[in-house]
Amino acid sequence: MSLDNNNQPETKSLIVAACVFGAIMFGYNYFFSSPQAEQQVQQPKDAVGDTEDENSEANKDEDSNKTDDMDGMSVDEALTRGDPRVTIENARLVGSINLNGGIIDCITMKDYKETIEPSSKNVMLLTPKGTSHEFYYSITYNEKINHEAVAESTVWADSKANGSKSTVTLRTHTKGGLLIERTISLDDRYLVTIEDKIKNTSMGGLKVASASELVAKNPRHGNYAVVHEGFVGQKDDAIEEIKYSDVEGTQKLNQSTWFGYTDIYWLCALINTEKGTKLAYSRKSEDLYKIISSSKRDIKVGSGKTVTVRYRLYTGPKDIRLLRDYAKNLQIDRFEMAIDFGWFFIITKPLIQLMDLLARYISNMGLVILLLTLLFKFLTYPLTNKSFRSAAKMKELQPQIAALQQRYAHDKVRMNQELMAFYKKEKISPLSGCLPMLLQAPIFFCLYKVFFISIQMRQAPLFGWVNDLSVPDQMYIVNLFGLIDWAPPGFLRIGLWPLIMGVTMLIQQKLTSKKTVATEKKTSEQKMQENLMLIMPVMFTYICASFPVGVVIYWTISNVISALQQYYANRGLAKARGRR
Repeated sequence: MSLDNNNQPETKSLIVAACVFGAIMFGYNYFFSSPQAEQQVQQPKDAVGDTEDENSEANKDEDSNKTDDMDGMSVDEALTRGDPRVTIENARLVGSINLNGGIIDCITMKDYKETIEPSSKNVMLLTPKGTSHEFYYSITYNEKINHEAVAESTVWADSKANGSKSTVTLRTHTKGGLLIERTISLDDRYLVTIEDKIKNTSMGGLKVASASELVAKNPRHGNYAVVHEGFVGQKDDAIEEIKYSDVEGTQKLNQSTWFGYTDIYWLCALINTEKGTKLAYSRKSEDLYKIISSSKRDIKVGSGKTVTVRYRLYTGPKDIRLLRDYAKNLQIDRFEMAIDFGWFFIITKPLIQLMDLLARYISNMGLVILLLTLLFKFLTYPLTNKSFRSAAKMKELQPQIAALQQRYAHDKVRMNQELMAFYKKEKISPLSGCLPMLLQAPIFFCLYKVFFISIQMRQAPLFGWVNDLSVPDQMYIVNLFGLIDWAPPGFLRIGLWPLIMGVTMLIQQKLTSKKTVATEKKTSEQKMQENLMLIMPVMFTYICASFPVGVVIYWTISNVISALQQYYANRGLAKARGRR
């Protein structure tokens, strides 16, 4: 293609801006959203807990608790195999404790379902030993005088001392005279507190080493690039995120107040606020991981004396308000940083806080998206309004610009000089059409992150066919919006909302497009510009088809508002010229 007459700054700027923005969005979509889009379209069950793999999709109706690993039993089998258990429950959690070892290996959240289906089971965070994805918490003691251990094989007895469902008291007694009374209690939300009263009933002193482990075998995770999954917590006065694949051997944690396992929405973490304890994490085999809390020194218990040891475990959602409350009340340093705010921390964190605030008063998250859009439009109004007015003026002056191009078609240097002088005289900028798009880019990326990781957006319905704003729109064009019973392949999954977004983008471009000369008199530059304007809505429709529908709705509303702004800017300029 000949590049004659392609030196107009406006066209170059538009091409550069469109290419950069398109490349960033395509790269972000390809490297970050594609894996999650494929999995979320299938509405998988959440990563932490004993749920099914997508390879076992066909067996869901038969037994929703069966695992994909034939070496492990199902959750139902593990809970009914004969181990003595005691139930514990509060308003948010329900679970049970295995009396063989005093292990906490069954915690289910009452407020969260695995899928949007009415018959869906609740999300289970801790799962019993023996399942293929076992995930449990155990506490052990090693009494060094008589060389006795209170370990995972120790049998505990339920003392039934508490009438409350949220508190359980267990007892065990060693031959050497070590009596342990364990009280496991739930607060009114997601914190598990274990208090062990260690009493020496022997005639001599005892020395006891203590340790607790949060063990995960083959932990589930979605392999999302947009959000961290693996170990997360405070490490050496910083927030550390470690992928499972990067864990080697045992790593000690200095001055750590919390450390745990995380996936996209859930967190299971040890809270290390007691003095005299240390944390570490390890990988014992290809698929076995541990977080260990242990005493720095042996616990000395004199004859007839009692020593109390306390442990805390958080098992719940990564809700920013909830985590900040726990951080404040328990002095947990930066506990809310368990949420992966990403590179744009200074934008994404306030956004999540704002979304959480709005969600307290507005039940429909679609209205929250609308309010966020209006807020951003208000904040950027001074810049965008100037841009729209400049674009409207560029549109009106296009015939004069075309005349200058024709007059100096054979002298590119002179043409550029005349164009710059003309822009300066009319007080317009050839970059004006690019500014709104470039202003939206960082906000758009941050909203993508926020809508993807925010617990408030998870399974949040809008209306009509949109029943989960955190996943891509599944009302696909190619199967006639569900009239044909066929699930299209990934590259054909273009939903109705992305199509609406593309139409609004096209309307906005029509309002900002320039009045040009007749087709036969158009320069190659003008033809290229028009082709680019036609391609962009199609390109962005395809790219955004795999984005969470909440993001697409945000951009659609933003396009509508921008189109209205451009319309009134064009109308105002026309009226002003009519009065002259």
